[in-house]
Amino acid sequence: MTADSLLWLLQANDSGYPSGAYAHSSGLEELVACGVVSNAADLELFLQRQILPALLTFDIPWFARAHAAAAAMDVDALLALDAELDAWRIPAELREASRRIGSQRLELLITLDPSPFLTDFSKTCPRCHHLIVCALELAALPLAQAACAYAYQAISSLTSAALKLIRIGQSACQHILRRTLAKLGLQLDAALLREPDGWFNPLLEIASLRHARSHARLFIS
Repeated sequence: MTADSLLWLLQANDSGYPSGAYAHSSGLEELVACGVVSNAADLELFLQRQILPALLTFDIPWFARAHAAAAAMDVDALLALDAELDAWRIPAELREASRRIGSQRLELLITLDPSPFLTDFSKTCPRCHHLIVCALELAALPLAQAACAYAYQAISSLTSAALKLIRIGQSACQHILRRTLAKLGLQLDAALLREPDGWFNPLLEIASLRHARSHARLFIS
């Protein structure tokens, strides 16, 4: 970790950071193809009714556990969390996307901020989930800041994908992103304290399963 953790936070969340997330729509492409998301209003509704609940009830509580394990350098706990995350992600495309992004971020993290712990962890779990790697990247930051960064990545990656999939401009995407992040911020503290009880999201899971058999597609997932 760099001496100034804020600078590292900015770098790791910059759009130029080569995480590989740009190649994935996380199911949004198929939802656009099916007509579920076709304009700015649909996109905002999708983010606030589907993505935010999943983040607040599942991803962020899991991230809180992973962040604590990463700060304690508890390899066994990180591996257990990674295995359980794998079981929760039913569509193979979502599992593979998470592991591809995670492995690329982990490889880059080791070159940017090398440590014996990260090197040993990479040998044990070279293709761990994106959430686990983000916890490792941001372990030196306070939990609330680190969780905000993780949630921001999840939401902004979808608005970025939307720019390529529907007729929507950058300004409209930024307004949607701002309003969605504001709603996230109001509920973040409670999410960090809750048990990760999951979120039933068949719409996104079915879209991801259908995407694997699409005749033409722009994104990997």
